[in-house]
Amino acid sequence: MASLPTPPKSKSPLGKVVVIGGCGFLGHHIVNLLLSSYSCKVSVVDLFTNRNRRPDSDGVSYYDGDITSISSLTSIFEKIKPDVVIHTASPNLVGANDALYYKVNVEGTKCVIEACKKTGVKALVYTSSASVLSDTQSDLVNADESWPVIPPSAQIEYYSTTKVSFLPQPFDCKADGIRPKQKQRSSQQTVPRVY
Repeated sequence: MASLPTPPKSKSPLGKVVVIGGCGFLGHHIVNLLLSSYSCKVSVVDLFTNRNRRPDSDGVSYYDGDITSISSLTSIFEKIKPDVVIHTASPNLVGANDALYYKVNVEGTKCVIEACKKTGVKALVYTSSASVLSDTQSDLVNADESWPVIPPSAQIEYYSTTKVSFLPQPFDCKADGIRPKQKQRSSQQTVPRVY
């Protein structure tokens, strides 16, 4: 007797999702995953949206925008009205300088948070870097959110300092806005979780 075909899995709905840095290495992979695994309308915000683009038939909208400009982000978010924002933007490790790391990773992320608050975003996902956990001497094996974050003052690389410096605590994204949330597993600071 032949087995019955299994019905296709339904995709979990996410609503309108914005991937900031969605034309970069990590961001474009997240866009691909969203399209293949979730039911959502995907938009990408990037400084330049001319690389790593999906075919027009996929329905992804692309917006050139600067995350260090609150007015640039807010106007785009007001147009899209995202439910979820996934922030992957960060300068390349090659060729960037300390001023650019600070401008994008600290000031730009503050602008992302503020734009999310102003436009009623329900969830913000911040992609940091494994370097916030690494002592640069040891391999990270089975690292997860429970591992302690190396505080900014003890970071060896300035890039890592900027990725962790403004994150004293996780963010709680609720209908009434994004606010700090205390959720730590130990007395040491841990990688923020966004729910």
